[in-house]
Amino acid sequence: MLIDSAKGVVRFKVVYHGVAQSGKTTNIEQLAKTSDLDVLSFDTKEERTLVFDYMTKKVSMDGFTLTFSIYTIPGQDIYRDIRKMIMRGVDGVVFVVDSSEKRLQENKDFLKVLEEDLKLYGKNIKETPIVIQYNKRDLPDALPIEVLKREVSLPGKRTTEAVAVQGKGVEETFNMIMEELVDKFRKMVG
Repeated sequence: MLIDSAKGVVRFKVVYHGVAQSGKTTNIEQLAKTSDLDVLSFDTKEERTLVFDYMTKKVSMDGFTLTFSIYTIPGQDIYRDIRKMIMRGVDGVVFVVDSSEKRLQENKDFLKVLEEDLKLYGKNIKETPIVIQYNKRDLPDALPIEVLKREVSLPGKRTTEAVAVQGKGVEETFNMIMEELVDKFRKMVG
């Protein structure tokens, strides 16, 4: 979080984290569409995120301009160095879970990757604002939400459901992480 009191600007970095093809890019594309913003993307031929996706969203609140720099990470392990670089300076995370039964273990393993990525920069998973989004709820093999909450969760972290390709739950998810970050900012400034 960077605070420029003279200009009344607070900058936050939000990273959409999770396994490959869980819907991270789709989330920010939908968010951009509803906000009339542009997304900078670096994709492969298979439409998988190669490096990252990026957009900026501004919100006015309490006399400040809140600027959210929103990134996605590549979920493929071969791009772990890029993922780690993107995590530098992160203020909040949206952890996107693929609800498909066949991706359950991969999602669980990636929660551990998130924890390692945060530790790399001296951050604690318990203290970092994180929202877990259970995406792809429309899939025929989507696990029941109770199973996902039991198997792929973090104590004390908020969760939400989404079908990002339809735009369902996208704004709600972003609003949740934004609330977490604004609360943290307010506690810092008193």
